Amino acid sequence: WHAGRYKRFAKVGGEMISLVKVENIMEKHLPEGVSCCIVEVSDEKKGSYIVATVSKEVNKTEILRKMMNELPSIALPRLFVVINELTMMSTGKIDFRTVTKMVQDIVRSQEV
Repeated sequence: WHAGRYKRFAKVGGEMISLVKVENIMEKHLPEGVSCCIVEVSDEKKGSYIVATVSKEVNKTEILRKMMNELPSIALPRLFVVINELTMMSTGKIDFRTVTKMVQDIVRSQEV
């Protein structure tokens, strides 16, 4: 475990879910040119849940239907958030910390 490495697992309903696995499966079903980042959002009342960020609007129902064949329902994203430009680090990889913060802010602003 390296200092500063971002946690890529979520505990949802008592189960440990690999966000990377969910992301890899989702990427197989996205239209070409659409990127995604799977993040965990924690809610004090409802517990943690998985959110998919995508770079363009997608057919959520169709993607979830395809993902159901490969993942348990607890690992499926409960919410899709469109972020046109996913924040990248200088290494060219997605900045998970920043994207997670953006999603949490968006989700909290919608709860009002």
